[in-house]
Amino acid sequence: MEWFARDFDHPLYFEIYRSKEEEAFLEGPGLAALLSLPSGSLVLDLPSGWGRLRPWLERRGHRVVGGDLSRLNLRRQHQEFPGPSVCLDLRALPFRDGCADGVLCAYTSWGYFATEEENLRQLQEYARILRPGGVLLLDLAGRRVVERNVAEAPKGWYRAREGYRERVRWSPDGRRILAERLLEGEHFRHDIWLPEDAEVREALDAAGFALDAAYGGLNGSPWEDQAERWIYRAVRR
Repeated sequence: MEWFARDFDHPLYFEIYRSKEEEAFLEGPGLAALLSLPSGSLVLDLPSGWGRLRPWLERRGHRVVGGDLSRLNLRRQHQEFPGPSVCLDLRALPFRDGCADGVLCAYTSWGYFATEEENLRQLQEYARILRPGGVLLLDLAGRRVVERNVAEAPKGWYRAREGYRERVRWSPDGRRILAERLLEGEHFRHDIWLPEDAEVREALDAAGFALDAAYGGLNGSPWEDQAERWIYRAVRR
């Protein structure tokens, strides 16, 4: 089983990511604004998790459909943020060609798959379901900030402020971040590709997108190599 299929569908997922509940109040308005689509647009939140960003998209007048592989997250979404949602695999989206005006891929939800071909396929699927001129907002962690954080973190296992024990390191080739967490006797392991800026831009181009803008923060600040977030607004050609 792929790591995300197990870890994101585990009840303790909500404990590990409890901080995301509060962060939604910052991320939601910022990402919805950077998506920059007119009211009434159909926006697909992929992956949506438990739908924490849906209210902010709806406040801008968008019609929102969420999608996630985790049925546990989708059940919570149905309870807390009701609206259309679909269980799906990002490599084979169950939507028709050209159906959407926008896709939101929030905070480092690209790079989960084991191969570059699969990660490119995710972007190609986003392009397929967007109408020509439709917008993808791809929100990633800034690689330089992650590099600094890993370098400054204690070596081996340490206790994170959220209460779980954690160990973070790079894959041998330096391309993927490996984060292991221990909580209530359960072991979780994230394995995420963190691309360089040039690799992101090349992948967007290969998937059929033209880069419209790049930002270094939720406030729309200009992209820079040392920014905490690398956010790309790309238009489907």
